[in-house]
Amino acid sequence: MTEKEFGLQRVLGLPQTVAVAVGMTIGAGIFVLTGIATGYTGPSVPLAYLVSVIPVIFLMMALAMLGSALPTTGGNYKYGSRLFSPRWAFIGIWGYMGGTLVGAFPLWALSGARYLQSLWDLPAVPAAVILLTVLFLINLIGISIAASMQAFFVVVLIGSLMYFGFSGVGQIETFNFYPLLPGGAYGFLIAASILTFTHLGANAIVELGGEIRDPGKTIPRAFMISIPLVTILYIFVSVTAVGVLPWTETAGQPLAAAAVAFMQQGGLAFFILGGGLLAIVTTLNAGFMWGTKSLLVMAADGIFPASLARVNERFKTPHRFLIFIYIVSTTSVLLFGESYLEAFAALGSIGGIIVFMPVLGAALRLPQRAPRAYQAAYFKLKGPWLKIAVLIGAVFALIVMAILLIDLLSMPAGSLLSYFFLTWLALGMVYYELRRRALLRKGIDLKSLGDIAEEDF
Repeated sequence: MTEKEFGLQRVLGLPQTVAVAVGMTIGAGIFVLTGIATGYTGPSVPLAYLVSVIPVIFLMMALAMLGSALPTTGGNYKYGSRLFSPRWAFIGIWGYMGGTLVGAFPLWALSGARYLQSLWDLPAVPAAVILLTVLFLINLIGISIAASMQAFFVVVLIGSLMYFGFSGVGQIETFNFYPLLPGGAYGFLIAASILTFTHLGANAIVELGGEIRDPGKTIPRAFMISIPLVTILYIFVSVTAVGVLPWTETAGQPLAAAAVAFMQQGGLAFFILGGGLLAIVTTLNAGFMWGTKSLLVMAADGIFPASLARVNERFKTPHRFLIFIYIVSTTSVLLFGESYLEAFAALGSIGGIIVFMPVLGAALRLPQRAPRAYQAAYFKLKGPWLKIAVLIGAVFALIVMAILLIDLLSMPAGSLLSYFFLTWLALGMVYYELRRRALLRKGIDLKSLGDIAEEDF
């Protein structure tokens, strides 16, 4: 595929694509959720990180195959709508929007503000809004600038996490790893489910297929590099985090609590700014980069007004959808604030997982719906492996979403967001049906999207 989509330009090579995947994956999760998971399973957190990546691997394998066979802009929606079901593809993106813009974006921004507070006396909510505003403006100017910044920040981010791990190795005490499973098997399961969120994010790159050079090879290669890299880094960092102090002292605390135990002031400042803050910045930046792409395709299909898909002539960026993302996420920060931080994490996780469901259906149907693209793909799942990957990915995704929704309902501040999300999904179904009927009256049948396969990509 060589043509430009929506006037977008192919400016992302393998290093930039890996940087987007890594930056989108390593975010507030490892810095905030490591402590929360420790509260459930104690010093077995490194094992929980290892287990939590298993379902994600199967999900990403399906995406890597689709991205290799049919690289395109807005893949998370386009694959589901063309190869599986337009209705369920819409619901997947609609659920993602509700969970991410109202949950994950505020979580990242407020977490970034909290890390700044450890160095300076700053009010959290205004600092979070400023952080969102700066990254919004950077992405408004152009994706090449945002991508270059992303690549630099990811290098610094990985360096700070490696610094944390190596600096604390000499302070690790083996007795801090006993008992290994203080929460038993159930606590370990909850911890692994929560930590699944820390591995999500690399799916962002299938949204950028229209802006990636040689995407059929670059996309699967980026998955193959980013997922092992991030997993090894998580395990390394978590071993240090639970080994330098008794797990009861780090349970529920951010990584900075462990860093204080063995870092000098200068090193601590580097870790907080180069690690904690940049993790949030790279995740937010990548979120702005890829968050508009499926919305562009949905507008082109007529589900959203076509005027929203207009690309800025000067900067070649989808400025109207960027403004929409900025307004919704900033409003959530201002309305709910810091007291909803854990609830934001659970809601963001649910939104991040639900988007996979129609994509898994698309992966299962790829060989039948687009046989030439499937056979020519640089990476593909063959024979029973395709069905196994889709089945395991779907089962684990449903289990994790159920656990997270129950966890969200159990939080004092979470019930409101739970009801919001369920209402949001119901409204999305109603909106889709009304829009579908309106388009039918104009002679446009959304079901016909399912009749289009290879030639549409």
